[in-house]
Amino acid sequence: MKGLRILLAGFLLFSIAVFAFSAETESTTSTGAEFAYYFDDNAGWGQTGGFVLPSYTPVQTPPDFTPAAGDYSATESRTLGSGWGAVELQAFLKHRIKMPFLQGEGALVKDNNVQFNFDLYAAPVAAYSKVSATLTPIAFLNFNLGAMAGTGWNAVIFNGVGNNDNGAIEETSFPGVVTELFGSGTFQFDLAAVVPGDWNHIVTQVNAKVAYSHFSTPEAISGLPWQWLADSGENVNGWKFSGTYFLGYQMPVMIDTVGVLVETSQQIGPEGSASPMAGADGDVSTTADNGWGSDFVSVSFGPVANFSFDDHNSLTVLLQFKNGKDYTDSTIFNRYYQNRQYEATYLKFNRIAFSYSYRF
Repeated sequence: MKGLRILLAGFLLFSIAVFAFSAETESTTSTGAEFAYYFDDNAGWGQTGGFVLPSYTPVQTPPDFTPAAGDYSATESRTLGSGWGAVELQAFLKHRIKMPFLQGEGALVKDNNVQFNFDLYAAPVAAYSKVSATLTPIAFLNFNLGAMAGTGWNAVIFNGVGNNDNGAIEETSFPGVVTELFGSGTFQFDLAAVVPGDWNHIVTQVNAKVAYSHFSTPEAISGLPWQWLADSGENVNGWKFSGTYFLGYQMPVMIDTVGVLVETSQQIGPEGSASPMAGADGDVSTTADNGWGSDFVSVSFGPVANFSFDDHNSLTVLLQFKNGKDYTDSTIFNRYYQNRQYEATYLKFNRIAFSYSYRF
């Protein structure tokens, strides 16, 4: 953690230096909301691998099911599926400050810049903020460094953040703070830069991101998993690697961008391989086997389109598929995910998402 603090301090000093020596800035502010509907799939029940269609008939725990020792499901096993799916909703406010930096005379460096990003998000059960800087030292490459901090609360049946104790999610409001330090690099290419023309914008972006996530409760620090933004509660303090890959086409019309977006995520580092993460779940390499993090890579993909109605209003629509862990029939009803036996990977409809933005 000392190295991370030094890295963040360097980021702040770099930001101050750029502000001090740059006389030309461009700032933009936008606000909007993001909504997503998640399809119900009963956790892949009744099928081993393959493609799973949405299902809206929840599966109750069989009478003869025997919960794992120590699992919270010893008193209440989980039901597979909700009967309606799930929703996600959050509002945001984003501010961007962009200024020239390390610019040169050539085509690849004439637009070099640094951009500072300040984001605020508010969801029904959580609130968090992000601050980052994006440096573009050459036209086809940029680097991003930043931090996130947030917390959550409990509201009726929804819970923003809390420890996951053997499958029982802590339902206390403001139990601690979730922080994340992250750094990423993005390669980007636009065919129109080589073959100029309004209809020649075939674009691609490849982003690699490394992040360290941390929940401040003593239980999470000692290795207990935790829930964030009402997710499944399988987060752990430690490192994660994620990738974002986009191939698209930009046009000078209202539907100005269409393409395919692929996202991957994987827990890395000893936090993802140490006991009890290396138990019956079967998706991690144990430290005894010289493993280093999770063997299971979460992959989501699907088509995406952006609509620019005018200079102020835009809407992004995403339909997403995702892989999931197919657990054995004898362990799938255990409420605690580390007490389930992973036997195959299945593919499912994940969500349809909308992001509306108004730019001032």
